[in-house]
Amino acid sequence: MNLNQLSIIGFVGKNAETKYLPNGTPVTKFSVATKKSWKDENDEWKEKTQWHNVVAFGKGFAQLADRLVKGAHVFVQGELTTREYDRLIKVPTAKGKSIEHTIQQLVVELKADTIRILDRSNFKGEQSDAAEPPAEGDE
Repeated sequence: MNLNQLSIIGFVGKNAETKYLPNGTPVTKFSVATKKSWKDENDEWKEKTQWHNVVAFGKGFAQLADRLVKGAHVFVQGELTTREYDRLIKVPTAKGKSIEHTIQQLVVELKADTIRILDRSNFKGEQSDAAEPPAEGDE
C-alpha cells in the first residue's frame, strides 16, 4: 500500500492565477506560507516560514480563484508532486557578454484535491468556500 497525501493550513502568498491547458482545462496556481515556531537552546523563540507551490486542475478551483487572494487563510490537501523542465539561463562572462546555458529545473508542487478557505470575514453568501474535483462523470 502507498500513500502520497499532504495537508497544509497557511496563508496565500499572492493572488491565485488561472490559465488554461490546450484542451481547455483550467489550471489554478498560487503559493501558501506555513510557519513553524520553536524555542532554541537559549530559550528564545525562533520562527521559520515554508512556502508551498499549489496547483489545482478543474473548473471548481478556477471558480474559487478570485477568493484565493494574498493573506487568505486556507486549508489545502492533495498529492506532493515533482516535475522537471529545461530552463535557459544566461551566464555573464568576464568580457561583459553572456553565454546561454540550459539547466534542468526541479519543481515541487502540491497538486490539490481539496481547497477550503478558512476566512469568514470576506465570505460572500452566494459563493462556495470550498472546491474539490468533480466525481467521475460529473463534468
